[in-house]
Amino acid sequence: MDAVDILRRRLAPHLDATAYSRRPCVLPLPMLVSAGVERQSDPARYQWDGMRRSWDTKCPRGVPHVVVQYSLAGEGRYADARGERAIPPGTGFIAPVPSAHRYWLPPGRIWEFCWFAVAHPQLVERLALVARDHGPVFTCDGGSALAERIAEVVEGLFRASFLDDFALEAALWDVQHELDRHADRIRRPPDAKQDLLDRVRALVFAELGSALGAGDIAKRLGWHRVHFAQRFRAATGFTPAAYITSLRLEEARRRLGTAGSTLDQVARATGLGSASHLCRLFRRHYGGTPGQFRG
Repeated sequence: MDAVDILRRRLAPHLDATAYSRRPCVLPLPMLVSAGVERQSDPARYQWDGMRRSWDTKCPRGVPHVVVQYSLAGEGRYADARGERAIPPGTGFIAPVPSAHRYWLPPGRIWEFCWFAVAHPQLVERLALVARDHGPVFTCDGGSALAERIAEVVEGLFRASFLDDFALEAALWDVQHELDRHADRIRRPPDAKQDLLDRVRALVFAELGSALGAGDIAKRLGWHRVHFAQRFRAATGFTPAAYITSLRLEEARRRLGTAGSTLDQVARATGLGSASHLCRLFRRHYGGTPGQFRG
């Protein structure tokens, strides 16, 4: 089972449903968010024109927003002034509304995907810039940080697990930052140090809940454990183990911003084992307890 199919199964409980940010927004800027997981099989009923639609949430007609959609199975199509593109599993797109674009289900196909739509002036501007400067279509593995961030927004809305609007806004900015990172890597090939960090980061996030260590990563990269450790430290100035732990801790800290998960669950989901181990690492690295970050 590949990573996209694992993500598809994870989101299956929400299939053919839509979730909304229901609380009155308390942010300095207005924000409306919706999300869904869909399986489309009728081409006559699934076709969207970015110049002839409003949002299907409690958003007044004409309010600018952006749809971010990620394909889980089957295939759809996306077209704009740059041309027409297939959207198979592991591919997504950024669709500013209004703008001149279309996406649809081709005849004889099925298409399963997750999506979220957001109306937030600053996020709309930044997402539209990525689509304009780097193209609206992106490809990422189902186990990547970008796919995980998109899934977290979708799941969080369905489960009402964001502690408040600030946590939801932070999750949306996390998607934006991963899209920026993805675009930057394509536009500007990384140097040796950044390439090594990116490769290790991708492997950690692909198996985040496992106890993947430096030796496992060395094996996946085709290097001897000692050679990998030496090369990594020479390139970065710190050990592979320290970097892996920092990635897991940062992800754990992010997940503490959502409700519904115990410390044990957060620890296991981020490969840190147990709540007690998570607490020890938090005190060592951040000088406080996980509960303080959860607020």
